[in-house]
Amino acid sequence: MLETAVSKLFVYPIKSMGAVEVDTLHFGEFGPHSDRQYMLVNEKGRFVTQRSHPILSQFHLTRETLGWRVRFGRDSLLIADDSTTDKAVATKVWKAPINAREKSREASLWFSDHLDEWVMLVEMDDLERRTALVDDRPAPLSFADGYPLLICNEQSLSALASTVNQPLEMRRFRPNVVVSIPADAEYGLVRLSIPGSGGYLALAKPCERCNIPAIDPNTGVFSKPLHDQFAGALQRDGKVIFGVNAAPFGLSQLSVGDTLVGQSAAEQGNGSV
Repeated sequence: MLETAVSKLFVYPIKSMGAVEVDTLHFGEFGPHSDRQYMLVNEKGRFVTQRSHPILSQFHLTRETLGWRVRFGRDSLLIADDSTTDKAVATKVWKAPINAREKSREASLWFSDHLDEWVMLVEMDDLERRTALVDDRPAPLSFADGYPLLICNEQSLSALASTVNQPLEMRRFRPNVVVSIPADAEYGLVRLSIPGSGGYLALAKPCERCNIPAIDPNTGVFSKPLHDQFAGALQRDGKVIFGVNAAPFGLSQLSVGDTLVGQSAAEQGNGSV
């Protein structure tokens, strides 16, 4: 039996922008609250991320009473919770079509000005329901790529840092949940359960990585040499892998310090907890 504790938790209110560290993740009908709640789309309705716009890493968010404050350099904008427009937007996250609407014309213009191209800030339509199939069950999903959560392991990060011979921040890999277990042990687990609660995190497929981890979250600068090092060091079954996608079941929240018990497929099959 493998036991650990939640060491850090993060949400990303606007897809592909800065992380917000939180003490507790709350789960609801759209998945983790405040995670990938909003997204930028371009004039063709395509979502905009750090893959093509590394500068997005330099937009930082903080929570205020009335909404999210976004800062870029010395400039800032409040995205009020109660702001909305009637402008419908047909967009996609990869191949998944999504009905969205513009959140705020002011926000769309503000981001367009700072990115020097036309973009629109959107939120999911109230009637939209998007899910991912995990553990043979549907899990609610917002604007995340394919799964509600990403779990990363501190000891796997330490091993990677030793391999590439430089310090690495976990922020590069954009997890929601951070744990500390033996390096690479996460890839052998199918569940992380909270003892006595009946709730658990179902671990789905390992997370295939793109160019984003090679973007310095402090500067927004992409490093091709580091990208190549990651490509060599993180090979699993012919793919560049770091972290495991997951979904919560039977949980209303998850907090820093919560105990998690890891379960492999073999242990799940024989009823071990």
